[in-house]
Amino acid sequence: MDWNTPGIFIGGLLFIGGYVLGRMSKTFETMRDSRLRWTPDLTIDDADIEAAVRARKKVEAIKLYRQRTGADLKEAKQAIETLAQRINIRL
Repeated sequence: MDWNTPGIFIGGLLFIGGYVLGRMSKTFETMRDSRLRWTPDLTIDDADIEAAVRARKKVEAIKLYRQRTGADLKEAKQAIETLAQRINIRL
């Protein structure tokens, strides 16, 4: 029996590529849906966030900032650290 090795190899690559693309599309769809459902918590104001920074509660301040703005963790951390520097608080 003579096997067509290049054909089998290409077929395998196409199968794996299709599988990976299918998984990626589901992941992106889930990420998109989670962002569409997010709504800002307008009960949190800047004074609440600043109070958490002044109390040196960095994690709480980051959590409040994220709930208020929908920012990702890195962006929220940078914003809280910038706020702390601006008001001369060491976290």
